[in-house]
Amino acid sequence: MKSIKSTRLYGVARANKPEVKRFVKFAIVGFSGLIVDFTVLNILAHVFFMASWLALAIAFIIAAINNFIWNRLWVYPESRQHSLWKHFPTFLIVNAVGLLINETILLLFEAPIGNFVGSAVIGLNLTKAIAAVIVMIWNFFVNRLVTFRDIKWQKRSPVTVADEEQVVSAL
Repeated sequence: MKSIKSTRLYGVARANKPEVKRFVKFAIVGFSGLIVDFTVLNILAHVFFMASWLALAIAFIIAAINNFIWNRLWVYPESRQHSLWKHFPTFLIVNAVGLLINETILLLFEAPIGNFVGSAVIGLNLTKAIAAVIVMIWNFFVNRLVTFRDIKWQKRSPVTVADEEQVVSAL
């Protein structure tokens, strides 16, 4: 069996360590947006009895704005060299597609999952969790390749043989 260090994915991740760190930051921001999303969704759907599709849309939009702000400040700080309006419209379009993915998953799976688990509240939240994972992957790659395409990709600085020998000898 191959060790993880001998896999191509490990090599790509190691060569792109700063971008992997950027993905981790993106995931942290996404998780904060997910908390906002779930909180607003559940308040609107279960306290104010708003239709699931509408509650999901409003919650998603609020979370997307939260995410844009934190992406601009923390994940892609280089983007602040440009006007807010350079990235925001594209970010909204990418997130509109993400919202469409969310709504489609909700339409297809909310009732069956709710019936399966015996609870509309749990069904809505499980469906939202499934959609969130799919949309997070969509959002990261499309925002990285389209919205923030002008942000230079960061690569790990090349390591010399002498550097690696120092690390090995220190162990």
